[in-house]
Amino acid sequence: MHTRLSQKEKRYLDRARVCRVATADGRGTPHVAPLCHAFDAARRTAYIATEGRTARNLRLECDDYFENWSRLRGLVAQVRARIVRRGPELDRAVRLLKKKYKQYRDYDFDGAIALRIERATSWGL
Repeated sequence: MHTRLSQKEKRYLDRARVCRVATADGRGTPHVAPLCHAFDAARRTAYIATEGRTARNLRLECDDYFENWSRLRGLVAQVRARIVRRGPELDRAVRLLKKKYKQYRDYDFDGAIALRIERATSWGL
């Protein structure tokens, strides 16, 4: 894993329609959820509109599957999560999510989860 995102990785995260966010509880039971995200390349942060708690050892994963395996591509990242409930960062997250997904345009946001990418690895990009 590396700490700097390449331009191709940033572009891929920006364009990907769905990511999976994974964590494990205190007993080690894994949990994975497919979520719609908006990526802010300048802040290395993906925003998701979901209620939840922050957690350690989170992973964010986006990928594209093709029957022709030479076309497989994706990215996995370790992230630091935090809930954003107000202020300019929430305004930015909401603006990015509404711009990317028309389904969110009439959605009332109470907050968002910011997933700051700390390390990443990718393939096929």
